[in-house]
Amino acid sequence: MSRICYDRAEQYMVIRLKTTYYHYCEIDPATVQGLQGAGSKRQFFEARIRGSGSDGPFDCRTHPIPKKYRR
Repeated sequence: MSRICYDRAEQYMVIRLKTTYYHYCEIDPATVQGLQGAGSKRQFFEARIRGSGSDGPFDCRTHPIPKKYRR
């Protein structure tokens, strides 16, 4: 994980894993703070944020993308 960008007001996060950016919607500040402060960001990410299959707790495919970030 080489970059974490978070818009607290919109509860929207973009992270960079290797060379790919991933978007997460309706992600609460406490979860993002936990990720940023985790001893192992990878373990925290896999346990609390990453989805399995076509959905996850903050997956933008099933949670609304903030209006200002829609194309």
